Amino acid sequence: MTEDDVLKELTPLELGALCSNLAKACEKQLRTEEASLFAKLATYYSGQSETPLSPGFDRLAALMESELAEGYPEGNGAAAAVSDRGAMRALVWGEKVTKLLKNLLSRFAKAGDSLVDSTGVWVCEVCGFVFVGDEPPGICPICKAPRSRIILVQKEAV
Repeated sequence: MTEDDVLKELTPLELGALCSNLAKACEKQLRTEEASLFAKLATYYSGQSETPLSPGFDRLAALMESELAEGYPEGNGAAAAVSDRGAMRALVWGEKVTKLLKNLLSRFAKAGDSLVDSTGVWVCEVCGFVFVGDEPPGICPICKAPRSRIILVQKEAV
């Protein structure tokens, strides 16, 4: 791996996402001042970015398939090479969530809004697991987070 593979200039959208994640991490660590500052940076950078084009169902499915076929095996190999158990665990979660999201995307492509019209959409704050149903599961089936960490997505955002 060369330096060019590791270092790259981040887009405003990437910086916004990074700052948003850092804000959440600080919030969970009860570092409210840092969380507030990262949230302000996230808002600023997100406002500086162009709205990305919606890739559509077929493009999203292809990206997920590529990640499942190439990205996760490459990541697992790199993590195993340095015996990084934390990275390997995160990759297992990520791969499971990607498979579930790919399935959910396929179901939504076929059923449309009727899939979520009369029910809730829930997301695990820890790993990103998405569940469609009236009530969230008792624990996240991916990362085992308690029900309190599985939040309802507002219908406008679905």
